[in-house]
Amino acid sequence: MRSSFSHTLYLLLFVGLLLGCQKVIQVDLNSQDPKFVIEALFTLNDSVHTVSITKTLNIYDGIANPTIDNAVVTIMDDQGNQEQLHLVSPGNYETTNYQIDSSRTYTLKVQAENKEFIATSKVPNFIALNKITTFKFGTGDNSIVALIPERLDIANEKNYYNFDVFQNGKKINGNFIQDDQFSDGKLMQQPIFSRKIKSGDTVRIDMFLIQPAIFKYLFTLQQNNQGATPANPTSNFSGDCYGYFSVRTKSSKQVVVPN
Repeated sequence: MRSSFSHTLYLLLFVGLLLGCQKVIQVDLNSQDPKFVIEALFTLNDSVHTVSITKTLNIYDGIANPTIDNAVVTIMDDQGNQEQLHLVSPGNYETTNYQIDSSRTYTLKVQAENKEFIATSKVPNFIALNKITTFKFGTGDNSIVALIPERLDIANEKNYYNFDVFQNGKKINGNFIQDDQFSDGKLMQQPIFSRKIKSGDTVRIDMFLIQPAIFKYLFTLQQNNQGATPANPTSNFSGDCYGYFSVRTKSSKQVVVPN
């Protein structure tokens, strides 16, 4: 673990950027025409894989996005193995038997309302989350806890990270992403910040390795949430929709935040 000075420097560099990442992900609309939003997550070594399908609304409509409940959703690999996902709740499709192989390339096909959306994805190389360290910046109600997911980045390879953060078993809404632009092949200690997390909390971080296209999509959403000039994120699906198809690796660690 680096010195207190190093952690403080990280905090000063990243606090303004990453505090803004804790908003619920929303797609900014530059179009009046409703579009499909497909969020498809397939994780190496997990038994359950999910696809969420909704439609956009005008930002001022003030109601929940309509779900798509009659889609045909099919996952297949480059060896011809395929399976159809089943609707398990409004807008949510699931498969529990399809095993992801790190050597395969996968294609997801979504057919609904006479439209077809297709995306391909391949599992990135695995990187283990070694441990989580913590560092508190400030005191009292104004304190901010930095969660530091330590891992050794793979050298000479662009790596992109996405994190799910859980506080006492409950997932914190947020768009937590990092890359290795300044840490290629090094021990990465870039922090994640949260005002919600307090001393004594049990925190779990799930770290995912994702593809460049997924990182770019999430980065655009992050910039929109932080007040940058709105831009519609580019999906890796064909067929003019929002969302992404991500086949990813996963590594998890847990820590109790000290006093």
